Amino acid sequence: MGIIAGYRNFIKKRRDKSIEKNSALLANAKAIREERVAAIEFFVTLAEVEKAVPALLRRFEYSLEHGINDTREKEAVMAGIVNFGEKAAPLIAEHLRSTYRIAWPIKTYKKLADEAKVRAALIACLDFADVSLDQQRVDKNYDILCYLHEYQLDEEMITSLFAFLNNLDERVRFAAVEALVEQQAHQEAIARRLEIFVLDRTPENSRIHQAVVAAFLQQQWTLSDRQLFKVGPLGSGLQVSESYQLHAGK
Repeated sequence: MGIIAGYRNFIKKRRDKSIEKNSALLANAKAIREERVAAIEFFVTLAEVEKAVPALLRRFEYSLEHGINDTREKEAVMAGIVNFGEKAAPLIAEHLRSTYRIAWPIKTYKKLADEAKVRAALIACLDFADVSLDQQRVDKNYDILCYLHEYQLDEEMITSLFAFLNNLDERVRFAAVEALVEQQAHQEAIARRLEIFVLDRTPENSRIHQAVVAAFLQQQWTLSDRQLFKVGPLGSGLQVSESYQLHAGK
């Protein structure tokens, strides 16, 4: 090995050790704060986006007891990632699929990607498997559904969300309902799937019942199941009109 090649190899090894050391600092909630802040600065100024962004994203994986310091560090990380520009976007999207803490990554991603890409990234993170025994995966589905109510979805995705109406977790069911009632398209299909909750006054679905009733009243959706719904009083101050729409009773 020549002198120049040897020197380059030495520089590379030293840089790799610095990346490894600072990455470990960023991932350590118990690290000395000044050292962790210095690690943030190290990656913010690192020219290699494919190494810097994944390392910086590790700081979003935990929260400090000192809320102000936690927010300041995360804001510095977000600003540093955003400064990398569009090249950072796919790295954030990839991170979103594996992380269970999506709030700050999503906030960062929104600064780099348009609405369609953010919506696609959220949808890609939904887990349609039976995750009832894995609370982290349940919580992630809930968080994503809470974000999705801000977006208009296509027919395929709307149909996919129906699966969450039978979820064991009430929060997930409720978040799915909230996302569905915000859709401006395919409302007939949505109303048909949600109308069963008009009759569901069980304690575990009380919030869902209220949200669905409100949607039928505001959107003037038509009740489709003539076996379940008859013209006249429905109870709880509700009436079914002759056009099979829901009205608040007098």
